[in-house]
Amino acid sequence: MAALCWLVFIAVIVWIPVCDGESPVFMCPSTRSVHSGVNVAHLEVNAVGVGSTVILQMVSTECHTCYLQNVSYIPPGVKNCSVIVDTRWPVRMAIISNNSDDTLARNCTDVDRFTFLEGGQYYIFVTRKDSVINCLKPMLQNSPTDSNIAVYGALGIFAGIAIIWIAIKKGRRCCLKLISEIAPSEGLADANIVTERDLGMPTNTALEQSGQKEKVKKERLKSLDTFRGISLVIMMFVNYGGADYWFFNHSKWNGLTVADLVFPWFIWIMGTALAYSFQSLARSNASLGSMFVKILRRSLTLFALGILVNSGGSHNFQHWRIMGVLQRFALTYLVTASSQLAFMLNVNKAPTKFPLIKDLTLYWKEWIVQLSLVVLHLSLTFFMPVPGCPTGYIGPGGLANDGGGKDVFNCTGGAAGYIDEQIFGVSLVYGSPTSKEIYDSTVHYDPEGLLGTLNSCFLCFLGLQAGKILIIYRDVKSRVTRFTAWALVTGIISAILCKMSKNDGWIPINKNLWSLSYILAMASMAFVLLTFCYIVIDVYKWWNGAPFFYPGMNSIVVYVCHEVFSQPFMTFWDIEPHSHAVFFLINTWDVTFWIMLSFFMYCHKIFINV
Repeated sequence: MAALCWLVFIAVIVWIPVCDGESPVFMCPSTRSVHSGVNVAHLEVNAVGVGSTVILQMVSTECHTCYLQNVSYIPPGVKNCSVIVDTRWPVRMAIISNNSDDTLARNCTDVDRFTFLEGGQYYIFVTRKDSVINCLKPMLQNSPTDSNIAVYGALGIFAGIAIIWIAIKKGRRCCLKLISEIAPSEGLADANIVTERDLGMPTNTALEQSGQKEKVKKERLKSLDTFRGISLVIMMFVNYGGADYWFFNHSKWNGLTVADLVFPWFIWIMGTALAYSFQSLARSNASLGSMFVKILRRSLTLFALGILVNSGGSHNFQHWRIMGVLQRFALTYLVTASSQLAFMLNVNKAPTKFPLIKDLTLYWKEWIVQLSLVVLHLSLTFFMPVPGCPTGYIGPGGLANDGGGKDVFNCTGGAAGYIDEQIFGVSLVYGSPTSKEIYDSTVHYDPEGLLGTLNSCFLCFLGLQAGKILIIYRDVKSRVTRFTAWALVTGIISAILCKMSKNDGWIPINKNLWSLSYILAMASMAFVLLTFCYIVIDVYKWWNGAPFFYPGMNSIVVYVCHEVFSQPFMTFWDIEPHSHAVFFLINTWDVTFWIMLSFFMYCHKIFINV
């Protein structure tokens, strides 16, 4: 482990990433050429003979409660103006005149929601009749292709590969069975027995007969490693760009995308694995002091690796981001594992009056600790005064007008952002939050900050609850029933808190804040996904977890390497990405490389943990 840490340290210090980008500004009159690209359409406003300056106003519907923003001006004598429009979300738009004597038709100012197609060429004709300015609805002049074709194609390819693989396995089993029936032998019979066992309902602990004694083998659930691998693979795909699809990138503030699922799932499954770790430590009769030292050492190692990854090769320590993904793992693990250690007990010897719910009653002290963290998070979020901001504000700041007339431009994240700024200082807080692009916010905000860690501890504890179910209840029915019940309970509470609405609930689902509704929704989905993996992998053995199983066995190595060495090991093809399909191909290759590395490590029995 020490060698790995030194390797990462040297790589981070030496490697300096190259970043080159620009944010074009389009004003009229403009002589720029029409650029091709993803997630954009081209809109031309034609204002022939209007006689006054026409102003195009526009704002994305993703920008909740934002006012319309001036996009371009068409002065008298200029016939048209071309602008690039973001097609990821519908837009609200209007066309106004700077002449107060002009009367605007309703169709100029009442376009509440219009969806532009990617690659579309649109025209808006603005005309005048007497003193009335009239506008036609944006008209599509070409036939753009479906921007989601790459997703459909990828799903079809993956489904085809899965079907072929299943057919090969089924064919092999049928051939073995046929051969054994024609020419039975001891070797073939043994192979057939193994095949039949794979198709059957396995017991959850393997028993070996040794005279009259039975030895219970340690249970290894491949579904846990597969779950972790699924989260890691999606996370890598997202971090590499997600083919530049909006749903493979994080939500700008409230809401939920595919990218918002994977990190909390990782936190949740860490809690599930924690139950097995403590079971092993308890069997080894390790002292509480030695257990805490291991917890502290692992937490410090994760935190240090996170800071090194965040440095990005920069030698300016005064601007290193303190918090981050691995740092959130470290703090969450420290709190949750320490709580488990403080109240650890032997579930086989502990008495309980309610055997049907002993996964709850045996750990009531831990529940009090974890629920106290949730109450503390809610209290600080909604009742802590933040200078210059409304108390209880949980919006993105910037252009948002959530404050009901109050200035909230510099209030991104409310109490969560303020706490990080006071503890770490502005220069050490993440400077590019997802809200910046849509809401034009300027203040620093870290989605993996300190306040959200309180809720991530509770999410990890819910994963630990799943692990306790696996340890306490040995039969499949009890496990699946309880997983399903927990999925329903956490999902329903989350739906109530957010009122089944993206922006208008009491506590909206928000990954940036790690809101209570968000972590409960993630826990609900995690219980469902683990149930699926458990049934198809460990119970019926319809799937062996490949290829996700392999990165799940070396998750920390794969994660750190894909972050630190992302540039050197990315595709070397000389391709200029100009479509989602090309982005999809490149990002898939980037992820596949690390899956192949994890497979190589698995084949050579190389497993590195911290």
